[in-house]
Amino acid sequence: MITLQHTEIKASFETSTHVVGHIFKVTLYKRLIGMVSRHALNQIAAEFERVNYADIDSSRCGCIMRTTHGLPCACELARYVVGRIPLDIVHMFWRRLSF
Repeated sequence: MITLQHTEIKASFETSTHVVGHIFKVTLYKRLIGMVSRHALNQIAAEFERVNYADIDSSRCGCIMRTTHGLPCACELARYVVGRIPLDIVHMFWRRLSF
């Protein structure tokens, strides 16, 4: 029973990293697709909407997403508006499933 559950969870996670929406098929997310979970991508996209407000000012940003989730916050994402978000700024928790 446990082995079956383990297999189902692993398959679900693999699907989560490979099936992405159209919103993520832009250059900004190119290094993250297939490497982080879909939930993490959704969280980053929601935080990216705050970039216009926070810009690179960490006092306006508050860096809540970085401290609570290990994902890049708005002031970090402001640096990558024209480029690509690097994989190494996403915490390992969102990149690997391990038991």
